[in-house]
Amino acid sequence: MAEQREVEIERLVSHVDETRLAISRTAAELADRVREAIDWRQQASRHPAASLGAAAVIGFMLGRALGPTLRLGAHMPLKAVAPAALGALPAAGLLVRLAAAAGLARELAFVPSLLAQVTAVIRRPRAGGARLH
Repeated sequence: MAEQREVEIERLVSHVDETRLAISRTAAELADRVREAIDWRQQASRHPAASLGAAAVIGFMLGRALGPTLRLGAHMPLKAVAPAALGALPAAGLLVRLAAAAGLARELAFVPSLLAQVTAVIRRPRAGGARLH
């Protein structure tokens, strides 16, 4: 009787170990799939037109949301700020310059990704094997 219990316990322990191994494999596979699904580079390469559209919409929305704030700093010359205000805020001149640089960076930031998307669309193999160069 004790021998049967030991055999049954060993069988159950073995089954639990196999189940743990299967669960860990499944969890690792699921983690890989999630990583792949949220990787914006892979999504952009799989769906270049949608990525380009999404980038344009997001850029437009950010431009509309941040534009007035950045434009205020970019169009306000340093001489227009009262010297007393500059004395109260010693970094005001730097902040105005940073806002202007941020506006320029915002306008130029999309260029490399836009060129990469256009290049990917052009180099994508067409039906029939012909490629554009």
